Amino acid sequence: MGAGIPLRLAGGPEPVEEAWRTGAPADDTLVEVVRAAVAGTEAPGGGVGGGWGVAFDDFWCTVRPPEALAHPELLPEQGWKIHVSAASTVAAEVLSAVAGVLAEDPCVFKFAADRERLHQINSRNSERGSAGKFITVYPLDEVQFLRLTEELHLATEGLPGPVVLSDRPYAPDSRVHYRYGGITARAELGNDGAYRSMLRGPAGQRIEDVRGASYRCPPWVVDPVEGRGPTTGGRDRKAADEQARRSGGQERKGGAVLIGDRYALTAAVRHGSKGGVFLGTDTRTGEPVVVKQARAHIEVDQAGTDARVALRHEARLLGELAELGLTARPLELIEQADSVLLVQEHIPGQPLGSWVAARLAGGGAPDVPWEQAAPMALALVELLATVHAHGLVLRDLSPGNVLVRPDGTLRLVDLELACAAGTVAGIAGTPGYQAPEQTVAGGWPKVLRGSPGAEPTADLYALGGLFFLLATGHDPLLPVDLPLARPVPERLGRWLALAARESTTARRLAPAVLGLRAEQPQQRWSLERVRELIAQAASTQSPSATGSSAHAPTPQQLDRVLDRVLLDGLRHLAASATPLRPDRLWPTVPAGQRTDPCNVQHGAAGVLAVLARALRTPGLLPAEARSALELTVRQAAQWIERRCAAEPLVLPGLHFGRSGAAWALLDAAEALDDQALAGRARRLAAPVPTHWPNPDVCHGAAGAGFLRLRLGEADAALSIAHGLLAAAQEESYGTVWPVPKDFDSSLAGITHLGYAHGVAGVGAFLLAVHQATGDRESLAGAERAARTLAATARFDGAAAWWPQSADDPPNVRLAHWCNGSSGVGSFLVRLWRRTGEAAVRELAAAAGLAVLDSRWHSGTSACHGLAGNGEYLLDLARATGEPRFLAGARELAQLITARAALRDGLLVVPDETGTGCAAGYGTGTAGPLAFLLRLRHGGPRLWLDPLADPAADNTPPAVTS
Repeated sequence: MGAGIPLRLAGGPEPVEEAWRTGAPADDTLVEVVRAAVAGTEAPGGGVGGGWGVAFDDFWCTVRPPEALAHPELLPEQGWKIHVSAASTVAAEVLSAVAGVLAEDPCVFKFAADRERLHQINSRNSERGSAGKFITVYPLDEVQFLRLTEELHLATEGLPGPVVLSDRPYAPDSRVHYRYGGITARAELGNDGAYRSMLRGPAGQRIEDVRGASYRCPPWVVDPVEGRGPTTGGRDRKAADEQARRSGGQERKGGAVLIGDRYALTAAVRHGSKGGVFLGTDTRTGEPVVVKQARAHIEVDQAGTDARVALRHEARLLGELAELGLTARPLELIEQADSVLLVQEHIPGQPLGSWVAARLAGGGAPDVPWEQAAPMALALVELLATVHAHGLVLRDLSPGNVLVRPDGTLRLVDLELACAAGTVAGIAGTPGYQAPEQTVAGGWPKVLRGSPGAEPTADLYALGGLFFLLATGHDPLLPVDLPLARPVPERLGRWLALAARESTTARRLAPAVLGLRAEQPQQRWSLERVRELIAQAASTQSPSATGSSAHAPTPQQLDRVLDRVLLDGLRHLAASATPLRPDRLWPTVPAGQRTDPCNVQHGAAGVLAVLARALRTPGLLPAEARSALELTVRQAAQWIERRCAAEPLVLPGLHFGRSGAAWALLDAAEALDDQALAGRARRLAAPVPTHWPNPDVCHGAAGAGFLRLRLGEADAALSIAHGLLAAAQEESYGTVWPVPKDFDSSLAGITHLGYAHGVAGVGAFLLAVHQATGDRESLAGAERAARTLAATARFDGAAAWWPQSADDPPNVRLAHWCNGSSGVGSFLVRLWRRTGEAAVRELAAAAGLAVLDSRWHSGTSACHGLAGNGEYLLDLARATGEPRFLAGARELAQLITARAALRDGLLVVPDETGTGCAAGYGTGTAGPLAFLLRLRHGGPRLWLDPLADPAADNTPPAVTS
């Protein structure tokens, strides 16, 4: 298989160059199916046959006929697309049928490159708007579209596959679906910094091409199959009934939505590709019910188990276990259209995860208090013992599947994966709670390679995870070690030992957690041994926090760990860059996949700035690592320049727009002593808008203003500041900067308090302008912002927390940089250093206490996690000289490093997902590395101090005993 051709069909803004691709998937069965269908003369340079060309990206295989290779311009920018679904069991048959039709009536098409990827498409975890889209066909025009829909329908008739919710089916129960959407049109940046597909009408209309869970088409388009107009908004009754049939098996009767002509649905609990979960009422008895839906050919495990089969199985188990008081009673199983609906008794209560969250004591304690945790731990043991005595294995014992009733008793929910002990079943479960023998190896389920059947020991492993949740408030999520994994108890034990230093529950449950989480099933503790431990712990004094498992490292030992994680992390960033890849220089978390790849939050600019700071840090890097890092900095700067040159839209934001990219390039130029690059960075900054409807730092005008200060353009920054002062509004609690309601943004109409999107960030910019220019109006605006924040603080003892917006419910208390104490405090401590006002200092210190109190229940990221919070504690330590804040920053660093994964011999901290190691500054590993770099080597804070010289103070705060 050769290099193929560039693609533009996967929805990204750029053609996908083949140079960085890894080639065909390991399982090329489906590719061979296509090769056979279009067999003929081999195409030079990698065709699949008959002169057809093929190209792979991370997920899709795209195939082009010779005409499309010679004339790619023939494919329209937008138009009618065809999606063909298939159950995994008939993937080859459906693909062969489709490829055979397209060999005779050629056009471009793509398909999921192997069976594992098809499983992801058909999985219950797939997005609702994407589920079922196995094959996508791109007709050249409406004439071919009409021809192909009929031909493909006939070719695949009778073969099973899921309904594609975003599309209209060609005919009832057809595998062929269609919708109008973008094809080759370049995706456009929206005002929030994410790419989106836009459709254009004949009269200049523009609407976003939304791929949701219901069929839509533009208002100017006539459906060529139905011969009628759009269905967006006011759809006709026939279409509405068809959508109801497909998405929920629901019938309309007397204006009510009924199931089985008896159960009235009153609210949706959640929606998913598998189907919905609804609250309802039995119209005959008046009793509340829960209705669960399972859609045809959506798979609940990697063996391809149909969701309907799993729901019927769950109904049978509920019938058995309800008699034991373990579950809700099943009331009725309804088969309707392509769905199965299970009606069951409604049991009041809350998921175990919510129960734990409500009982985390705060005040710096990681755990559920022992007097509440001990009865819960014992109840979980007895629940599991009863299930196992009944001969069953749950296979998905997790916080979301245990319901805590108001009286404290437990019930099980979502039993679709449960089975009799010894049953061979597909891989499935909840991350963090799946035993090693339940996970996927080599990209395909072990069950297909003859793995042993489900055993109770898998549930014991999950029980250890629930005990860890009680002890720390966290799910036991860690990135996978690659290529060889360290024992799970060893890795989890580091994290648990930190909690045990301050947590009675962690100290008492730690032996059980580690015993239950043993790598080998036969080594896991029995339930009887766990009972004995809980009983002993309940009857004795709390174990000492100074035991060997909870021993605190010396400052020197901790420094060695921090230094290794910092250097390993920098090496990993250099090694994981992909400068030949046009769409992203570094991988990102799922939330960042559609965003500008040059930005600070998820993209290359944030990483580049960290690498440039490391390059300027004296004594940090050995010669070989320094050379590799310098090469990466040069490559990253060149990559950002190329990518920005190809992007016509310039957004102002510091974290989601061009301001951050220009700032990072300037940092790189100074680190490399490259005056030419510095000049190009300034030219890149020139078109950044200086006035923008959104006032905030991340997306808007304040972010552009910070860039002007970084460039030394004080007058331009002052102009932006005066614009923001004119845009300020007064509320009863103070001065605010809302995003206009008519602005094309998901943030339209919001009024936030925090740094990223609200008052604190605008206040910090106004303060920085005053520092640069002496402008009194800007200082007065910053002081008004501080009064707003003082009026909206929410105190818990001496700690000050903030909501996202002033009118949030009283229980909303946030502590992070984007929204909450860390970001608010970052502004307040700088204002105090400027004005010396004691009340501002006290409020900044109170924000620091909230950050300390939240340390156990945060992820690792800079945006909303330990890294951003640790940066603020360093701010406080420098400003106040108080040892508690530096000690707190070091403790946060220790919590970050305890979660590191081993990747090719390098210790790498997790990203915000807890299971990956993506690179981004705001959500990935670069943010924690920036914090560790500043903790160990000093220097100003990235992105917050535009007037500071990075080389002026490289002395870290002193460590005090």
